[in-house]
Amino acid sequence: MQKNELPKNVYAVILAGGSGTRFWPKSRQASPKQLCALGGSKETMLEITLARLDGFVPPERRLIVTHKDQAEATRKVVGSRCPLIVAEPEARNTANALALAALEIGKMGGGADAVMISLHADHVIANVEAFKNSLRTAVAVAESGDLCLIGIVPKYPETGYGYIERGTARPEPGAYRVASFREKPERKLAEEFVASKQFYWNAGLFVFPVSTLLAELSAKLPSTVSALEGVAAGCKSLAQVSGEKLAAVYGSLPKISIDHAVLEVSKRVSVVEADIGWQDVGSWDALSQCFSVDQLRNFTSGDVLLIDSEDCTVDSDGPMTAVLGMKDVVVVHAKGAILVCPKNRAQDVKMIVDRLKESGRSELT
Repeated sequence: MQKNELPKNVYAVILAGGSGTRFWPKSRQASPKQLCALGGSKETMLEITLARLDGFVPPERRLIVTHKDQAEATRKVVGSRCPLIVAEPEARNTANALALAALEIGKMGGGADAVMISLHADHVIANVEAFKNSLRTAVAVAESGDLCLIGIVPKYPETGYGYIERGTARPEPGAYRVASFREKPERKLAEEFVASKQFYWNAGLFVFPVSTLLAELSAKLPSTVSALEGVAAGCKSLAQVSGEKLAAVYGSLPKISIDHAVLEVSKRVSVVEADIGWQDVGSWDALSQCFSVDQLRNFTSGDVLLIDSEDCTVDSDGPMTAVLGMKDVVVVHAKGAILVCPKNRAQDVKMIVDRLKESGRSELT
C-alpha cells in the first residue's frame, strides 16, 4: 500500500450513468456529459474523477456503474484506470445503483469491514488534497458503522441544492451527527441556512460501510435487495451477468434515490464538513462558476470571438463562433447542432432533447 493510499478495505464507486440532457448538444445518449471534456480540459469529466483517486484508491478497488448504452464508450475512455464496469439495464436512481455496487464489492473480495466511497463523475473539485482529507475522516466515521456524507461548506445561499443540518459533534474532527435534511429551499431560507453555519450543501458524496448500507436497504427496500441478490448468486461478478437476466428484475425495482430510500429515515447517518472547492456542473450556465472567465465574466471554449458581450457562455467544437453585443446568453456548437438560449433558461435545455425524441430525431439525442 502506498503512503497516502486508503486501507485495503476501502473501495471507490463512481456513478456515471447520467444522460446529461442539460448539456445538449455536446452531451448525447451515447456520449453523455461525463464522457465529454468541459471547461477547456482535454480530459473527460470521468477521467478527471478517476485521476483524483490515483495514489489513493488503486484501480483494482474501483468500480463504475453506468447505463448499458454507455458501457462500451465508458470502457474505451477509462481503460485500465477502472477495469470493472457494471451496466444498469435502465436508470432506476441511486438506491438501486448503490445496491448493485455494494453487492459487487462483495464479489471483489470486500469483507464484512468493507467501506465504499460513492462519487459522481461530473463534479468539479478544486482542492483535491482537502477532498482526500475529508474522505479519510469519513472513512473513519464509516468504520464506526455510520453512513457518512461529505457536507460542502456553502459559499452562497444556493436554492438549487439540498442541505444537511449538522447535529451533535462526533469524536472525529469536523464530523457531526446529521440532524435533518432540507430540500431545495427558497432564497430567504437558504440565506438563513448559510448564516447559521449549521448547514452544508448535500453534494451526493457518500462514504458507507457496505454492511450497514445493505442492512438499511434490506429494511427499507427488501424487494430490491432480494431481487439483486438473486441475480448475483453464483456469479463471480455482476459485470458478467447477462443484460437480459438483470433487465428481467431491474425494471420492476422502485425508482428511488438513496437519500429518500435510506438517508432521510436512517438513525445511523453522519456528515463530515468539507471546504474543497466543490461545484456541480449541472448545466451550461454552471461553467462560468466552475472554470475561468474573462473580465466581463464570459466563459469561452474553442474558436470563439466575443465583442461587447458579457456574462456569456460560448463553446464551439469546430467553426469560429462570433458573438456581438450579447449579455447572459449560452451559445454552443457541438456535433453538428447549435444551441442558443438565455442563461436563465439553461436548466430547460433538456426540453429540447425531449422534443427531438418526440419528433423522431434520435440521431440528435
